Amino acid sequence: MTRCYLVRHAQTAWNGENRIQGHSDIPLSPLGEQQAERLGQWFASRHLCGIFTSALQRSRQTAQAIAAGNGHGARPVVEPHLAEIHLGAWEGLTPVEVDARFANAYQQWRVRPSSVVIPGGEPLGTFRERVRGALARMLGGMGEGEYVLVSHGGVIAALLADLLGADYDQLMRRLRLDNAGVTAVEFGGLPHVLWINATTHLGALAPADEAGGWW
Repeated sequence: MTRCYLVRHAQTAWNGENRIQGHSDIPLSPLGEQQAERLGQWFASRHLCGIFTSALQRSRQTAQAIAAGNGHGARPVVEPHLAEIHLGAWEGLTPVEVDARFANAYQQWRVRPSSVVIPGGEPLGTFRERVRGALARMLGGMGEGEYVLVSHGGVIAALLADLLGADYDQLMRRLRLDNAGVTAVEFGGLPHVLWINATTHLGALAPADEAGGWW
């Protein structure tokens, strides 16, 4: 049996300001660094066979903290296709700013992401296909054991939509994926989602609400 822990990166300053990141390469905030350290502590007792990470530094920093805390020799391997969806002209803006500049497009996106074309952004179908391909490549190189995949809220949502056979638009409206949250999936025959968005390891560092979005 292969178990994969899908980890959303820890918090950045832009997450704290509710700014849309996408491909913007923003580092962890001081709070995010503490969250990443807590992840390292949580994974310390697990014999990880591998750690994969998006190339974006918020993800790499989180993966490095997990590796440092684990002590079993696994080192992060960059999988570029685990990067967040590119959100084009929206990046750096808050949802309120997006609505003001793009005729309430963020509110439309919250209802049905697939109905919105973001200027300069990555098409949703292209994004989901690259994430799907990244998972297939990684699984192809895995044996039995436990692995960590550090990425982004949009990536984890896309993977869960595929694994659960769920409508992506509907899933995005109902799914909460916090910074430094952990989702677990077992592969071996039919994939099984064991849990979604565990944050108990964060203690007082866990987000109190959904401020910061999934991007």
